[in-house]
Amino acid sequence: MDNKKNITNTIKDFTDRTYLHPQYDEKFLTEPSKVQETMDFLEQMLNANKMVDKRADKKSERSETSESVTDEDFVIFRRLQSGRMSSKRSRSKIKLSANTNQFTFMRQIDNSAQQRSSTREERERVANNFRRLGNFAYRKGQFNHAIEFYNHGLEYITDTPVLYLNRACCYIKLRSFQRAIMDCDHILNNLDPKHMRAWLYRALAFKRLNEENKFNECIRQVRRLNSREKAFIDGFLERMQSAL
Repeated sequence: MDNKKNITNTIKDFTDRTYLHPQYDEKFLTEPSKVQETMDFLEQMLNANKMVDKRADKKSERSETSESVTDEDFVIFRRLQSGRMSSKRSRSKIKLSANTNQFTFMRQIDNSAQQRSSTREERERVANNFRRLGNFAYRKGQFNHAIEFYNHGLEYITDTPVLYLNRACCYIKLRSFQRAIMDCDHILNNLDPKHMRAWLYRALAFKRLNEENKFNECIRQVRRLNSREKAFIDGFLERMQSAL
């Protein structure tokens, strides 16, 4: 009886410990095996290494093939038709784009040229109005007012000798001979080196400053550069001598 009791107690004790230990509930039979996961991982690494080795072998083969190709044994047997057609299409697109851009560019140039021309005409019209006002003031002996009008005209047009020449004439009337010479020099140096009246007004200003050498040089230059205007030059000099 004691042996039977001992056996019974042993079985009970074993059963109690089985329920207490988490691995004895046999759940591991349905869960993924850690050993299998490890084996699968190692196999994947092995396959990856094999793929790397294959790529290296192919790269080596290509390099060996390219090294064996020389200028003598390298021959192109056939060009791909698709490449030729795509090249033609790309060239046509480039040509069309270039033509379109050129057309647009030329049209912009035409528009810009027309705008510049119309703007130039308007500026000349305004400057000419100021010139008329300046001439009117000059005839009335209002030389300072005339200079102001000529200055306004020069704000619109700076490449015409007329406004500079009229202003120089006013400076001579006001006995501002150096300023008159500066206007004449601007005409001769930047606009028209042969301008007859600019040379004559310059000579007149030097004459009033008693600089005979510069006066004579101006007369020599104006006669040389305007040999066909001898009568006008002589008449101007006579009027100038009579006014002194």
